[in-house]
Amino acid sequence: MGAQLMRKMGWREGEGLGKNKEGSVEPIMVDFKTDRKGLVAVGEKAQKRSGHYVVMKDLSGKHPVSALMEICNKRRWSPPEFVLVDDSGPDHRKHFIFKVSLNSFVYC
Repeated sequence: MGAQLMRKMGWREGEGLGKNKEGSVEPIMVDFKTDRKGLVAVGEKAQKRSGHYVVMKDLSGKHPVSALMEICNKRRWSPPEFVLVDDSGPDHRKHFIFKVSLNSFVYC
């Protein structure tokens, strides 16, 4: 389609592009991405494999529950079970303590 449009503007096959026809004669090769992974941003390190575990990305700044759920999904563990142990403080500023069961370990 592009060649057809260029022919309408006076270009002929084998000629270079530009005012004096000194441009490249070879077509530009395009590399298509076929996987569904995103592009690596500038300054970001690609995930590397060390042994059989994938190096986890930085989870700081995430809510602890969502970070724990993300780790469980990545490692194909069963989801953690949360049990409320204590809540204290006024309604507008409650403090909660939970017991978390994960892979037969209990954390409080």
